[in-house]
Amino acid sequence: MTLRVLIVDDEYPSRQQLRHALGKHPELEIIGEAASAREALKLVEAVEYDALFLDINMPGASGLELARAIREKGPNIKLVFVTAFEEYAVEAFGLRATDYLLKPINEERLTETVGRLVARAAGTTRAAFAGTHPALAWVAAEKGGTKVPVPVEEIVFITAEGYSVYVHTAQERLPTRFTLQELTDKLPLHTFFRCHRSYLVNIRQIREIIPYFNGTYLLRMKDKHHTEVPVSRARARELRHLFSLA
Repeated sequence: MTLRVLIVDDEYPSRQQLRHALGKHPELEIIGEAASAREALKLVEAVEYDALFLDINMPGASGLELARAIREKGPNIKLVFVTAFEEYAVEAFGLRATDYLLKPINEERLTETVGRLVARAAGTTRAAFAGTHPALAWVAAEKGGTKVPVPVEEIVFITAEGYSVYVHTAQERLPTRFTLQELTDKLPLHTFFRCHRSYLVNIRQIREIIPYFNGTYLLRMKDKHHTEVPVSRARARELRHLFSLA
């Protein structure tokens, strides 16, 4: 599957840098660039795009205004905001953004975004299931050779260890056949946070947020072991925004 992409940014160097970064992903085909929201809207009306990578602060209409105009017209275009500003994330996700990337773009983070775009286009995520397949209310795990439904509110965190994925509750660690990416896509977005490539945490089950080195954090969870889960540098800004950390 190849997704047709439009890049929207008023700064030419930023468009070129993003084009170069996206060019490393064969799943994407960049078929247009726009230097303003007005120009982008004309292109969207003329060409069928699968995804837009758009800046927020631009002369004239902002990227958020462009996104609202696109949503009002109804196209099911995936939106990825690429900006130097953290403070618009809530509004961006309110417009059903697929992701919100902070400049300078982290390659690992961008790879996750591309994976999410491809998954949504293939119809395997929450957005594709909306109206017919709601977000999971429980996760099927395994215990003693039987399937055990674990309610999502009882999940403290989920971890990928090698080729295996484990669901951690307050008392137990249970294997599941889901991949970590599948659970990231299917669990409620407002409750679960992908803090690291190997960890997905229930934000309501965080006991403490501990500053760590190089601006990162450890999350001490509410399981019986008080497990400390790492936050990657790529996700530290999102965590600070999520909890309004100074």
